[in-house]
Amino acid sequence: MNELTPIVSPLPEGLREPRGEAFAAEFITLLAERTTRYTMGDSTSVRLETAERLAGGILYCIDLAQKSRSSGAAGSLKALYETGVREAERIKRHGKLLLRQAESIRPPVENTGFRDTLNALPAFFRAYDTAFFAQEIPGDIDYPLCHPVSESLKGAEYVCEYLRRLNLETAFLRRFSAPLLTLVYERIYLGDGGILVNLYMPVAEAALGRALAGKTARNLLTDASDRALIRLKMNNLSEPAAKRILQQAANRVGAELGMTGGLERAYLVQTAEALLPRLLALDAEPGYRGIFAPV
Repeated sequence: MNELTPIVSPLPEGLREPRGEAFAAEFITLLAERTTRYTMGDSTSVRLETAERLAGGILYCIDLAQKSRSSGAAGSLKALYETGVREAERIKRHGKLLLRQAESIRPPVENTGFRDTLNALPAFFRAYDTAFFAQEIPGDIDYPLCHPVSESLKGAEYVCEYLRRLNLETAFLRRFSAPLLTLVYERIYLGDGGILVNLYMPVAEAALGRALAGKTARNLLTDASDRALIRLKMNNLSEPAAKRILQQAANRVGAELGMTGGLERAYLVQTAEALLPRLLALDAEPGYRGIFAPV
């Protein structure tokens, strides 16, 4: 809407109970106070969409405060909000550290989507407004992860989790040489350049395929006999049994590559488990050639 709107906002479902109308009134008072601060005292009215954004920022910070171990017993709504703002600042600082790590451990191969996303993230931290719009993500994150971050996370929480997963993926990629990675991308993606694709997934799946075929994960490429063996191994298994086979393959890859971090290993196990529907649905030839990079 374009017209100016006084500060009225329907109370979100999560705030209606158990404190009822008194809690709602406290929220409206806080929203009016934040609006006055946002307009630097010039007005107590803003456009409806701005009021909704301000309300969303308050609710997000309250939620952060309630999840924070340092928040203690619930106090006034304003106190919870202020605790949440401090928590958002803490998460922002942690995100900057994760970004520094991401910048220092880039993959061995170049990818335009990866590079552009990493180059754009410093602008997020400069524009991120914990005081008013901590729930928002100013800027674009285009590079896709193998396992996307849940959209239930907002603001710096989302960006931190994105960077955490990105760094796990990069750490895995750095265990292989650039020429071998490029070969995998040529087999699976028909190249590795400027297209917006995930770099981790085809490499992790290739390593898992080698383990399923009883071979070293470090080579990454499978031949027709490897793929036939994998299909034979997975054929007629129950879903729980097939999942165990994939988990065991992930554990073998992790051990062979010296993956000591629990998070990195868990991420690979998750990747292995996600393979199950495709492995059960496809034939070894030509289906598995699109999963496990062929020789």
